[in-house]
Amino acid sequence: MSIDREIGVSVIVHEVNPQHQALYEQWMNKTIDAHRQFPGYLATDVVKPVGSHLRYAIILRFVSKGHVVAWLESHVRQALLRESLPWLRQDYHRTDDDSKFWFEPVQGRVAVARWKQWVLSWMIVLPLTVFLPWGLAVVLELSDLRLPVGVFKVTVAGLVSFNMVYWLMPLTTRLMSRWLLK
Repeated sequence: MSIDREIGVSVIVHEVNPQHQALYEQWMNKTIDAHRQFPGYLATDVVKPVGSHLRYAIILRFVSKGHVVAWLESHVRQALLRESLPWLRQDYHRTDDDSKFWFEPVQGRVAVARWKQWVLSWMIVLPLTVFLPWGLAVVLELSDLRLPVGVFKVTVAGLVSFNMVYWLMPLTTRLMSRWLLK
């Protein structure tokens, strides 16, 4: 996939002053509404803080890295950041192409060995491609539904991709991070 066609991803980390958490969340919703209107917008995920630290992670996806950068450098975002100064302690962001996002090191970190990337991906792809089609076939049979072979295969491919990108790779890379970085 060429860089022009690669999905752009940015993780923005905000550390919030504890007295202003409610104001920050109102501001964050306003900001999310603003970037949803921006060209190339695809999705937003918000990871709310756990524990005593008030660190929010906002994961933005745009159709390209260029679109993400355009949003991050836009006058709209800069005005919103100025508005947040009383309650925002930190605004940090990292931007990558989606395919690099799982494995590319943050500045100053060790790169993950390619063979480890392959092993980790294979560990996830193998069970998905073996058990997901079987499970879907069982569910369809029990519900007395029949799909044409092509539709079945496209459905399985979509489910495998979705589970890889949004659930299994992020979870597995977190769980295996020590091994990946050795």
